[in-house]
Amino acid sequence: MRGDERLICEAKGRTSEKGIDADIAYGRLLRRMTSREARIRYALVVPSSSMKAVERVPAHVRALLRIDLYEVTDDGVVRGRRL
Repeated sequence: MRGDERLICEAKGRTSEKGIDADIAYGRLLRRMTSREARIRYALVVPSSSMKAVERVPAHVRALLRIDLYEVTDDGVVRGRRL
């Protein structure tokens, strides 16, 4: 939590099945979307190698669903992509 904001995430590690794992991550995150409160945001947290797979869902769709993306680089830097 930050202030009165709450972030609900689904995190994935490195995998050889990036596309399938991205689809599973979206599904798991969607099941957690039980609130309509504007203070709640949702995010997928994935390694750099999986960014292309999670970006297959168009940005306008992620914006409608309030899903942000967080990239974790190989050296542990986290880069947020809030919509």
